[in-house]
Amino acid sequence: METSYRRDEIVSSSTASKQLGEVLKAVKKKGRMVLSRNNRLEAVILPIDEYEGMVEDLEHLLTALEIQDRKAQDRGKRISWESLKAKYGL
Repeated sequence: METSYRRDEIVSSSTASKQLGEVLKAVKKKGRMVLSRNNRLEAVILPIDEYEGMVEDLEHLLTALEIQDRKAQDRGKRISWESLKAKYGL
């Protein structure tokens, strides 16, 4: 999957290093900035909230995949939530 970027989202790494404050302002305004080096896209700068949201979404997805995998393995023994609550006084 190849993502497309608008021209105004791309900044050279040399410009970014010289004008980091301005790049960070642009990240807040535009939602992301893409760094290029030698006319190749190298990295993406995201607002911290967006990055943390992506990490949280990924963790949820991995948990869901783990649950799906465990269900597919079907080890045969299941314990109901009610019996666990009763056993541990929940």
